[in-house]
Amino acid sequence: MSKKDTNIDAYSKALLDKKTEYNDELKKPKEEKEMSDAERKQAEKTLSSALDMLRRERGQKTIAEEERFYQEHKDDLKDTDEDFTTSSLEKGQSNEALDLVHAMLQDMSNDEEDEDVELVVKEERPKKPKKKKEKSEKKEKVEKKEKKPKEKKSKKPMKTTTKIVLAVIFVGLVALGGYSYKVLIYNPQNIVSESQQKTYDKLVSYADEYGDNMMSDAEKLELLDLDADYKKLLDKQKISISEYFKEQTGKTYKQLLKKMENLKETKEEVKLPGYQKIMDLLNNWDTKSDTEKMAVVDMQSTYSSLSKDLKDEVNTLSTSKTGKEFMDLCKEQEELKTAAEEKAKEEEEKQKEENKAKVQEYQNSLASAQNEYNVYSQYAKSLEDDLAYAQQVGEDTTDIQAQIITNNQMLASLQQQITYYEQMISALQS
Repeated sequence: MSKKDTNIDAYSKALLDKKTEYNDELKKPKEEKEMSDAERKQAEKTLSSALDMLRRERGQKTIAEEERFYQEHKDDLKDTDEDFTTSSLEKGQSNEALDLVHAMLQDMSNDEEDEDVELVVKEERPKKPKKKKEKSEKKEKVEKKEKKPKEKKSKKPMKTTTKIVLAVIFVGLVALGGYSYKVLIYNPQNIVSESQQKTYDKLVSYADEYGDNMMSDAEKLELLDLDADYKKLLDKQKISISEYFKEQTGKTYKQLLKKMENLKETKEEVKLPGYQKIMDLLNNWDTKSDTEKMAVVDMQSTYSSLSKDLKDEVNTLSTSKTGKEFMDLCKEQEELKTAAEEKAKEEEEKQKEENKAKVQEYQNSLASAQNEYNVYSQYAKSLEDDLAYAQQVGEDTTDIQAQIITNNQMLASLQQQITYYEQMISALQS
């Protein structure tokens, strides 16, 4: 092989080595310059201004105006499912913004690739053979090439401005993604806290046990203790719980809560003396006298103050014992009581007339007895005078003393009659 052929092979080998080296450089990951805080803030500010300009061109509010609007109207918007910006965003606008940024990145990437391709083409493009010159000139050139090895062209570094622009666009994409998430997806009112989840699970367990009829009255009343935590649930949780309660218990949460409130009221009323008095009277109805049965009339106000559940219990017992519901029984006993009172009044009037006649009779008898008593009193004095005279003259006083004894007995008998008549007159007149 000639020297000339050896030189050409070395040149070709060097060119191939250069191509291999460049390809290796392309395979290496590109180094990205880490942005400082100042550069990042500036990039974010630039992107925010660009987004605001784009929103104004489309007739929308800026991001700051949207956030300020939300703060002023969040109380009115908190019950709605959509976020406050949803109505102001036209369908597909966020995608158009992303497409615009992607297009910018693609253009810049194409520019870089074009530069790299151009460089590769230049390096790989073989030199055109020159016209034959004189051997001496060609020999000199070959010798120069041997003396001076060809310098390897280094890869053209990415411009600092390009790196900054790419970094700004990257940060902008991250910010745009975060903002889109905030305005389209994220909503603080949809975040379930740990305590809310625990309350939700408790209510689900309650509905399951209630639906299986596995709960006592005391356990059922535990729903009242859960109501305070229920009110702290998210709206979507409340809707879900209400639907689940309807499915398991046949009642919505609010309906079942109302039932438990009535149950609690019923439990408290059962302990009331008035309720117990009604139940005792009905339970012993057959052993009560007519007058005692009439006492049910005075229990109507107590019955009216009871809850519906307790009224139902009273009516059930009343029907089984008397054949009538409680209010019908009260009406019946009230009529009997009225009739009895009227009859008693008539009898009282009649008794008064009878007593009046008896009083008159006793008064007449009293007057007669008093007159007789007065006569025997005067006769007693006469006998005492006769006894004194007989003793004075020395006559026998046996007969006089016997008469005095008899007269005193009559006076005692008349006195008893007078006392009896006075007592009877007093009793009849009272």
